[in-house]
Amino acid sequence: MITLLNKGHLFGFCLIIGLLGCSDDIINSVSPEPSSDPSSIELGLRLVPSEISLDLTNLSQSEMDQIALGSYLVNGAAGCIGCHNSPTGEHLAGGNEFPVAFLPPDLQGNTTLFARNLTPDPDTGMKLTEAEFIESMKTGKDFHDSQNGQDSRMVFMPAQVYRFMLDKDLKAIYAYLKHIPPVHNALRLSYVPPFPFPPVPPPPLSDESNDPNGIERGLSLINVFSSGASAEAFSNQFHATVNALSSSERAKVGRGSYLLNTLADCSNCHTDGIPDGNFDSGLFPGTFDVNTATYLAGGVNMGPLLGLPFNVLSRNLTPDTQTGLNLTETQFIEVMRFGADFRRPTGSLRTQPHFPAEFRMTMEDFQALYAFLKVVPAIQNDVVISP
Repeated sequence: MITLLNKGHLFGFCLIIGLLGCSDDIINSVSPEPSSDPSSIELGLRLVPSEISLDLTNLSQSEMDQIALGSYLVNGAAGCIGCHNSPTGEHLAGGNEFPVAFLPPDLQGNTTLFARNLTPDPDTGMKLTEAEFIESMKTGKDFHDSQNGQDSRMVFMPAQVYRFMLDKDLKAIYAYLKHIPPVHNALRLSYVPPFPFPPVPPPPLSDESNDPNGIERGLSLINVFSSGASAEAFSNQFHATVNALSSSERAKVGRGSYLLNTLADCSNCHTDGIPDGNFDSGLFPGTFDVNTATYLAGGVNMGPLLGLPFNVLSRNLTPDTQTGLNLTETQFIEVMRFGADFRRPTGSLRTQPHFPAEFRMTMEDFQALYAFLKVVPAIQNDVVISP
């Protein structure tokens, strides 16, 4: 049994932001001392919660690297811990309860659902094979509640976003989940919709064998946001900008798009789907339709979702010179790592009423996110930051 250590307790919310910062003085027993800017493998090892041990007995270096990458995605880029850590903090043991306000009570009379137990507990945990896990993530298929030969889609899990992930990343996540300690946590049968929704397979994108970092996939995602004249104009403007970049900058943009649109899911909070100022983008009915007219332009009210009696509006992340993200790359990374609030220098995004925006990503991935945000079409939307 080998224990991997990090400092601090992880917290997040996968549908809001849910990615936290990390310290650099971590010691682990299976990897060399990390550099000041760790790789995803090094950072993944450091993000394993200090209270758990991973069983890495008799594994090859490539297998351990795969598990470390899975940790980077689960505990960092995708922020799975935000929904799937138990209410008492047990790692990925599930049990957080969520209301299902947009659907009627199910056949059991339930109006709430629970985040599933993802640990390998044989009785109450995740029992999917790797192939089933990948199918579930790519289509939303609920292997737990699909009955009588009728496939059903999970109601709340945002498979409409995760279905564009690389198989390599999904396999890494699965490997990590199979090597964390099992936690026995029996949960009430989750919400079963009266009229099940079918799984939705993803459209074909890049050839993964030639796209290990999701660069081409990230660029192609823009083409499947939605349909219609406005979406086509959005896509044309985006690609015209990207095609004028150097190959290295284009690669950054593609990687940033992959991270933002399939893992971090920033659009959920920063894009108003109707638009009406409500938190509704990308949650239901479970397609990848994105309102390109408001893409990442902010103004979505997060207050009710955070349980606050006042409005908390997400910020405009587009490169509009008057109302958008007017930060240098260095400033942007300070925001992501430390919660620096450059619009209010005396404030912090880690304090209420603002969501504690602390992210755990590599420097290269932060730079890729910034590169993508600087080339999306600018949208003027002056969001009033109050309180």
